[in-house]
Amino acid sequence: MAMAKWGQILIDSGHESDAKTTIWPLIKFDLEWVTENWDSTGCDLWEEVRSDDFFFNRMAFIYCLNAAADFADQIGESLGASYRSVADDVRAVITKHWNGNYLYESENRPDDGATIHAITTFSLDLYTPDSEEAAATIRYLVKAFCNEYPINQEDNDAGDPGILIGRYPNDSYAGGNPWQLLTAILAECFYAGATITRKKMETRGNYQLSSTENAQWMALLNLDAGATASDLAAAQVSAGDAVLTRMHNHIKADGGKVDEQIDKYTGKQASAENLTWSYANILHALHTRKGLSPDPPGPTTTTAKTTEGGPTNNPTDPTANPTDGPTDAPPQTCCSSVMFESTGAIGTSNPELVGSYRRIGTDATGRSVYKKDDVYLHYVNDVAYKFEAWVFSSSADDLMGDVVNEDTNKCVDATAPTWEILTDNSWQADSTAKVSCDGNTDTCCSGLSITSTAGIAS
Repeated sequence: MAMAKWGQILIDSGHESDAKTTIWPLIKFDLEWVTENWDSTGCDLWEEVRSDDFFFNRMAFIYCLNAAADFADQIGESLGASYRSVADDVRAVITKHWNGNYLYESENRPDDGATIHAITTFSLDLYTPDSEEAAATIRYLVKAFCNEYPINQEDNDAGDPGILIGRYPNDSYAGGNPWQLLTAILAECFYAGATITRKKMETRGNYQLSSTENAQWMALLNLDAGATASDLAAAQVSAGDAVLTRMHNHIKADGGKVDEQIDKYTGKQASAENLTWSYANILHALHTRKGLSPDPPGPTTTTAKTTEGGPTNNPTDPTANPTDGPTDAPPQTCCSSVMFESTGAIGTSNPELVGSYRRIGTDATGRSVYKKDDVYLHYVNDVAYKFEAWVFSSSADDLMGDVVNEDTNKCVDATAPTWEILTDNSWQADSTAKVSCDGNTDTCCSGLSITSTAGIAS
C-alpha cells in the first residue's frame, strides 16, 4: 500500500520513470507472496496469536491488492487484473467475520480493536466507516472497554466526554491498558464516517435516516426517529472530537510526547515512550478532521444529545431552530436529579423508593445512574436474557430488580408511567408511579459521550 502510494506521488511529480523502475519491482515482489499465501497461517496485528483468518490482515490484503492493481494499470503493467481477482477471492471469505452483532477479528481472539483499525484504514466499499457493521462493532467494543478500564468510569463520573479503547478485553501486556493509537483510530473512524455521510448529502440532500438501514448508528449516537443525515454527520464529528478530547486530557501534561498506553488506573501515559505509531494515528485522525472544517450543519432536532458521560450543546450551531415568538418550555428530561413518586402499589410496598435521586455517573450503556441512600436507580441491559429496563436495586451492577420499567428511553425521567412491581411471583402495574425531573438538567446519555462546539479541545 505504501509503495503504491509513493509510486503515485512520483508519477504526479513528474518522475514516472522512477515509479516504473524502482517502485514497481518492489510492489511486484511483495505481492507475489500475498497472491500465493494470503490464506496461510500467520500472526495477528499484535504478533501474539496465529490464525489463517484475521480480519485485519484480510482487509489489508484487499486494499493493497486493489491499490497495486490501479498502480499497475497506470504504468502499463499487466498484473492489475490478476491482483483484482485475488482481492475478490479474499473478499468472498471475509464476509463471515460479521457474526450478526459485530465484526470479529479471529476465532481465537474475536474481540479486538484491530477491527476498528481495519475498518478505518483499509475499507474501500466493504465495511466502510459509515456502515452499519462499523457502528455495531464500535458500539460493542466501546462498551467492553468502558467496563474494562477504571479510568473510563472515572472520566464518565466526572462528566468528561469520550472513551479510551485498547487492544482487546483482558489484555495482559504491560498492564492491559488503553492505547493512544487505537483511541485515535476510533476518532478517525467517526470522522471518516462523517466524511462519507456528507458526501452522500451532495447527491441525496439532507435525507431522513431510516430506522432499519441506519439503526446501529442511531443507537450508537442516540439519534431519535426523524433524525436526518445532517444530524448524523454532526454527531459523528462530535463523537470523534469527544474521543480525541478524552485522550488529550490524559497526555497534554507531557508536552506533546505521546507514548503507547494510558494507565487504566492513574490515567498517566505508560509503556513504550514516543511511539511512532501513536503519533502517526493521531496526526492522521487530525488530518481527516481538518477535512471536515467547517463543521457539518447543525442538527435539525432541538434536543441536544450526549452519550457516555456529560452535557453537550448543539455541536455546530447554538442558534439553530429560532422562533418568532414565545413558546412553552419543553419538559426537562435527563436531569441530574430525578424524583420518583408513587401512591400505589410500589409506594405502599416500598416507601423507601419514593423520593429524590442524584445522578452519580453512567453505566456501560451510557445511561445515567442515580442513587438515594442505599437504593440505585439505573438501566439494565441483560443481553443473555434479552431484558432491558430501568430498575431499582441495591447495586448498580444488578441485572434485575423487583421494581422495573421496560421503557428503554435513554432518560429515566422521560419514560412512560409503566412501572411494575413483582408481588407474589407476578408483576403488578402501578399507574401512579412516575419519574420526573427534580433538579438541574443534564443531557441524555447513551453509549459514547459526544460533545463539540468548535472542534477538539486544545
